[in-house]
Amino acid sequence: MNISENKRVVALSAVFALAFGGIMFYGYGKSQELADNKAKIAEINDRFAGYDGQELAPTKQNLKEIKAAFSQVSDVNKDLQAELNRYASFCWGDGKKISAQDFQNELRDSINKVKNLAASQGSRVAGPAENLGLASFKNAAPVADDVPFRSFQLKAVTRVAEYILEAGAPSLEKVYCAPLPEAAAESLKANSRKAVPYFPLRFELAFDASRGDLPKVLNSIMNDKDFFLTITGIAVKGNDNLPGIDAYTAPAEIAAAGEDLGAETPSAENSAAGGFRSVAVRKTGAPDEKVRVHMTMQVLYFTPGKTK
Repeated sequence: MNISENKRVVALSAVFALAFGGIMFYGYGKSQELADNKAKIAEINDRFAGYDGQELAPTKQNLKEIKAAFSQVSDVNKDLQAELNRYASFCWGDGKKISAQDFQNELRDSINKVKNLAASQGSRVAGPAENLGLASFKNAAPVADDVPFRSFQLKAVTRVAEYILEAGAPSLEKVYCAPLPEAAAESLKANSRKAVPYFPLRFELAFDASRGDLPKVLNSIMNDKDFFLTITGIAVKGNDNLPGIDAYTAPAEIAAAGEDLGAETPSAENSAAGGFRSVAVRKTGAPDEKVRVHMTMQVLYFTPGKTK
């Protein structure tokens, strides 16, 4: 392999490391850890960004440096590939094929499991969520070829629903499972050149939660060791009505000796009379404030023949 080809391989490897690393390093509420990981990614990017556009003389030293850089990126890719293989192995499971009837039984069991968990947590599962987005298959068997994909999608949805309820969410309001992508049917074709190693199965959930509990849900999802879950979109809307604007009070004269900012905040009347400065009071955004959360998600399904 010549130097030009080496440069391109290194650059492509770096892009893979950056793209995959951007997902794996994602965190919620861990700003310092996230900053450190971003710095590592930036370091990798800076190290290899110049290779593609730089003209390198075919010297032994340049070849040595490129080989060393390629070796470093290869080590990163090996670690990331090991992570990917772990998700793939769980996706395949024991490799046994299940029938459409088996899937229906799985669906009914999962529905009961989520309902029982909600009851034990003092939560509720609303009608649009009780069938976990797969109501059409509760009484009608799916097409046999769709069973492995629907079964994996069901398991992922059930896992996320459990995270939501275990975090203390008072209600699971809605679950929707998207139709299977074309890649699913293509992956079943023997020797298909269009088949890809993995593809996303999409679903959506809506639930009520306290603002303080939402990070628990997100952290559980992003730290899952079995499913390669990705939150593709999230919307949070406050359920509580915002308080009205306080009546205007003219600024009081500030006491010459100053005031104790750590002391209990006096009432508005006492503030005006005693010459205290008015201190802002939080009106919204409290940890116990109730919000409605809508998440769009995907879980990667790995094609055994293409991934192994």
